[in-house]
Amino acid sequence: MIALMTLIGWTANAQNWQLVWADEFTNGIGPDWVFETGTGSGGWGNNELQYYRQQNATVQNGELVITAKNESFGGMNYTSARMKTQGKKSWKYGKIEARMQLPAFQGSWPAFWMLGDNITSVGWPSCGEIDIMEQTNTSDHVLGTIHWNNNGYVYYGGNTAASVTGYHVYSIEWDANAIKWFVDGNLYHTANIQNGINGTSEFHEKFFIILNLAVGGNLPGNNVNNGALPASVKVDYVRVYQSTGGGTGAPVGQTIWLRGSNGQYASSENGAVPMNCNRNSVQGWEQFTVVSAGGSKIALRGSNGKYVSSMNGQSGMMCDRTTVQGWEAFDWVSNANGTISLRGNNGLYVSSENGQSPMICDRTTIQGWEQFTWGTGAGARQAPELDSELSEPVALTVFPNPVTNHEFKVRWDHQVSPEVQLSLMDVSGKTVYTAVAKDGLENVVLPSHLRKGVYILGITSEKGTETRNLIIK
Repeated sequence: MIALMTLIGWTANAQNWQLVWADEFTNGIGPDWVFETGTGSGGWGNNELQYYRQQNATVQNGELVITAKNESFGGMNYTSARMKTQGKKSWKYGKIEARMQLPAFQGSWPAFWMLGDNITSVGWPSCGEIDIMEQTNTSDHVLGTIHWNNNGYVYYGGNTAASVTGYHVYSIEWDANAIKWFVDGNLYHTANIQNGINGTSEFHEKFFIILNLAVGGNLPGNNVNNGALPASVKVDYVRVYQSTGGGTGAPVGQTIWLRGSNGQYASSENGAVPMNCNRNSVQGWEQFTVVSAGGSKIALRGSNGKYVSSMNGQSGMMCDRTTVQGWEAFDWVSNANGTISLRGNNGLYVSSENGQSPMICDRTTIQGWEQFTWGTGAGARQAPELDSELSEPVALTVFPNPVTNHEFKVRWDHQVSPEVQLSLMDVSGKTVYTAVAKDGLENVVLPSHLRKGVYILGITSEKGTETRNLIIK
């Protein structure tokens, strides 16, 4: 029996992902793709109706275009393309994403997916399969699924609504604990793979990427709208990131807040007294910078410049240490429900104590009080949609995002901080833009040479640093 895997609606805004591979399709199809041709065994195991040809994959206007055609070839009535990175590139864990536009016609089956490297030795489904995105026919839902062997074939999937004929970013975030599915950064499905639960050991090995557009088959059926052909999947880019926080998604380098299961925020208390998880909003004392403590360990540095200590679980935690030693090092543990826990060097977990007494690192198991959500910036103050006519100050807003024409606006509470420092980093951590902004509203014009993609915008004031993911289109 497959254990229930919790779906949650909250997701953190920023992880410390480092780009390790990408194909932007700006100068053709990159060298790490291998084309599969023909009809496969039994229509690629799915009773698909097309013949795959390399010629059906082209690059147009900086995008990969996979086109399904109603034409006879190789004994089939349709042609299309299927490409993979097998034997060239594969990855264990990470964030894998593609920005895509789907055709949505009766009989269509586009997919962005992964298979285990060891498929040639163990076969399917023992190699494991991760379907990052599938969609069929004219459905306005996309699917995210894993397939594997647990004393027989099993699968576990979720779905979410999407206007599939528009462009969307389809992604997974995959670590030793879970695989999470996103559309445009919104989490919609989570699969627990921690410690190989339910036979999921397949998902702790390397996987390669596949892109294809099938015509007909087991999932969409064999009723094809020939009048809709030719039809294409367009792929703006495919990117692979890996975490620099020990493989568990720890946001190293980011300034974050921690919120307990009581809905309150953890406070450093400025290092004067033991820490408490009882604040209604995020101010300076409720923000911590995540730093590497060596290996897979992290440390938390408060706005007072001091580090959080577990006190070895003997007393309430303090944020008053000037250096990182054993008691200041923690494991960042990603839980299957999307929360995180902190484990001290004593092997015990940090508890919020439900905000009733000082936080302490002395719990042997993870229950409710040992689970936290996290984010960046003023998480307690959710800003509404804004336009240039908005006159009431808010904590921090960046708009429009995604950015077009390399121009956007930043708005912040000028009564709190009349001047801020702006910095923009690419996914490798390189600073590509800096500026000083004043008076609560800044119109930012970025250098035109900056490539489209994901960046991290930092806004620093006397209250600390807040960050936002910024997408340049």
